[in-house]
Amino acid sequence: MIKLIAILVLFNTGSVSAAGRPPALADISAASIGGADVPGLDWNVVPAAAAPMRSDERYFNAYVLKAVDWLYANYKLLGYDIRYVLTHDIAYHTYGSVKATHAPLTMCVAAQMEVILTAYQLYAAETGDNSIYDHLPRKSFEGQSVNDIKGHIWVNPKFNSNGTADALINFGMGERTIFEDLKPGSFVNINRNTGTGHAVTFIGFIDAKGRIQPEHNANVVGFKYFSSQGGAAAGAGGFDFRYAVFEKFGCPEMPYKRDCNVIYSLKQNMLNTGTMLSPKFWTHQTPKPPGVLEDTVLDERFFDGVTTDD
Repeated sequence: MIKLIAILVLFNTGSVSAAGRPPALADISAASIGGADVPGLDWNVVPAAAAPMRSDERYFNAYVLKAVDWLYANYKLLGYDIRYVLTHDIAYHTYGSVKATHAPLTMCVAAQMEVILTAYQLYAAETGDNSIYDHLPRKSFEGQSVNDIKGHIWVNPKFNSNGTADALINFGMGERTIFEDLKPGSFVNINRNTGTGHAVTFIGFIDAKGRIQPEHNANVVGFKYFSSQGGAAAGAGGFDFRYAVFEKFGCPEMPYKRDCNVIYSLKQNMLNTGTMLSPKFWTHQTPKPPGVLEDTVLDERFFDGVTTDD
């Protein structure tokens, strides 16, 4: 009965709490969002959290996808701005909050950090295991040094990090997965032949009509992803889905917003791919850079937030 009430509260309020703001994760039962459909949304067959994923418990994909669903239901399309981080303050257990800099505006690398932090909260709420917050201090999601995971998610080749996947690997929280083996809830950083790029959460392979494919096959031309992109105005940008198409396939018409000109490559500095591990498989690995390295400075021209149909 409690779970049913939570679901009704979530979806009958249209993503806004009684106080007139999008709800904090603590406002809603974690069990209420696990793949529940959202009226009026086109999930292209299934919601993200219900998409097929790895059968074992080694990977964190299920919680990543639940985080995507929750963020889309509650914070979608509130505006993109390369200067700002997080759509809202995110509690870091009893260690305070990771603060939004200009809520609710956010951008793509910050979107991946927000997905991860939201997945943390969902995992802790469902399992009661708060030890997840002891792996890294809160400041690791706030600073941009080589010792901070944020500095790696923000992309810095000198840190041996070309994307979110590398960041997770560098801190013992992820492993390399080649593009063809990706499962929903993995992480990808793309480069385009226009000289720009993007940080995204992988949702599924697509064919030339944008239809989700259950696995990689000869019909695959790209993939569906979740991130923050588009314009600064509410409704014009922010958390949303796009359909990335590799440059060799042109830019086929489809009834979804496209992101064309994406470079396919086996090189991880061009197409950075990987999967987050479940907490019990995390190691205490930390980056060991040679010498002293300067903090990461985000390349704002590279991460411009512009996709084909914006």
